[in-house]
Amino acid sequence: MSLTPWPHRRISPLAGGIIASLAAALILYLHAGTVLRTPRELFFDNLTQWVPSPRSTDIVVVDIDRRAYEARSENWDRAATAELISRLAAAGPKAIAVDFVFSSDCDPAAPANAALASAIGEAPVVLGFLAAERALERPRPVPPLALRRQLAVPAQWFLEGAETACPIFMERSKAATAAFLVGDEDARVRRAQAFAIIGNDAFPALGIEAGRLGAASSTAVLGGEPAWLRLDHAIIPLDADGNLRFVASSQAEIADRTVSAADVIAGSIDRSRLAGKLIFLGSSMPSLGGLRPTASMPLEPSVQIHADIANAVVTGFVPYRHGGLPPIEALFSVAAGVVAAYGATKLRPSLTLTSGAAAVLAVSALAGAIYATTGWLFDAVGISVALVAVLIVTSALQLARVRRAEAIARQKFSQYLPQSVVARYIDDPDRGRATGEERPVTALFTDIEGFSTLSQKLGPRDLVALLDIYFAEVNALVARHGGMVDKVVGDAVHCLFNAPEDLADHVDKAIRCAMAIHALTEEMRRRPQFAKHDFGRTRIGIETGPAVLGEVGAGGKLDYTAHGDAVSLAARLQEANKFLGTAICIGPAAAAECRVALRPLGKHEIRSFGSMELFTVADDAI
Repeated sequence: MSLTPWPHRRISPLAGGIIASLAAALILYLHAGTVLRTPRELFFDNLTQWVPSPRSTDIVVVDIDRRAYEARSENWDRAATAELISRLAAAGPKAIAVDFVFSSDCDPAAPANAALASAIGEAPVVLGFLAAERALERPRPVPPLALRRQLAVPAQWFLEGAETACPIFMERSKAATAAFLVGDEDARVRRAQAFAIIGNDAFPALGIEAGRLGAASSTAVLGGEPAWLRLDHAIIPLDADGNLRFVASSQAEIADRTVSAADVIAGSIDRSRLAGKLIFLGSSMPSLGGLRPTASMPLEPSVQIHADIANAVVTGFVPYRHGGLPPIEALFSVAAGVVAAYGATKLRPSLTLTSGAAAVLAVSALAGAIYATTGWLFDAVGISVALVAVLIVTSALQLARVRRAEAIARQKFSQYLPQSVVARYIDDPDRGRATGEERPVTALFTDIEGFSTLSQKLGPRDLVALLDIYFAEVNALVARHGGMVDKVVGDAVHCLFNAPEDLADHVDKAIRCAMAIHALTEEMRRRPQFAKHDFGRTRIGIETGPAVLGEVGAGGKLDYTAHGDAVSLAARLQEANKFLGTAICIGPAAAAECRVALRPLGKHEIRSFGSMELFTVADDAI
């Protein structure tokens, strides 16, 4: 039993591009969330900044800034905070969310504590607490919350304990909320943990509860897998970890909604600016408030972050990775990848590069359009990486295919044109045709004796088989000696030495090449497949002299050749071997220049050239 090997088959660029698009889509679907997490999150950050999103005009941030701090002789205390909250409460806000945790110095008899507790009771005030390793005090009051039966509660929501405000303050407040903010791996705060569960009680994030009050929504409903929060005016989606992603406000938007606490205490703020608003109270001073990196700025006051979270709740616009997006993105990646692969096989490299860049921009624009209309975060980064990978694979295969085609072209056309001419056309296609170069050349012409009789005895297939072997080995010898096969005509080989490039000692090399051809072809005649057909001997003529080299012809056919008496005489000298009884006949000019031992043949008449001295190689030289 014989085994036949599988034929070696190369993958076409288009097939390779399609395979790459399928592989990239699979990786995108399975691993993009981990492999491309950071660049994708950065793209989403930029997307939320590029595309305008709804902004509530009912949110005001009161900032205990440096001006307010210095107005109190740099001694801002709880008494100052109490005065500020009282003035805010007098304006009639919907709610006041305080981004301070008054957890120490809780003596209810202290005048500042009593004043602050009294002020907290004058308006719906929401206080925050921080996560702690143990429960020092149970947060209260617990905001109202209804639970649906189908609810996937994320593990991150459960806390061991909390650092709360003093009891005297909690008793006067509207609700206790989670005021801590957790950054991502790059420390940026992009999302807020929606709820914190301590014991059997669930506490919403400060911005979420403040947003519910600002929207005048009734009891919130929590449910779903993954979890979602339903208010009267909107359903707020949460991610698989129970977080709410928000849009970080720009510096201009922050400045537009912020007033200084100094102006509030001084009474220079129109009450209509505060009446019926959702007010956040905090500080941009590093010593009083927290500064965290967000998508819009490297250090944003935490009170502004809570206001951004409330804005998402009030407007109902939440940037969200919908669970149905990954398979859609994978299918889109496959389709786009196939189109990109097809384009890469049809377009020029420069156009492929331009089209690839345009495709990446188009995907980004599509992501922007999806986000603007739905709030969904479409993964343009993963799809763009997949497209680039497809273009790289397809272009690499296309380049390999072009290189193979170039190598084949060099090999094939070098059988008809000199290698240097072929190289010039392939490597520098803008150059014009080579014409009119005059230089000394040595011409070597061969012919097979009795070839006409042989061609009549053999069938075309057998004759071509013998000639293929003959020409392959003879032409290889010419190349090894530095010559150029000008053309093959029937059974004859026309060779040039010192053309089209300079070749030192070209006469000697041509004669030594002739001697090698003679030895080779005589050995070839003894081979069984040649001997049984009485394959004739090879006759060779050599002469040197000036010739004009270049491309001749017009239209669709060009030929690179040499014109001159030496070339024509070499052809006649090959024929002279018939009556001279020799295998190699050398003209007088070549004999005069060579250093190879020669034997004179006497003076003979050569048709069209007259009488001349002829030579052949010495018997001992062969």
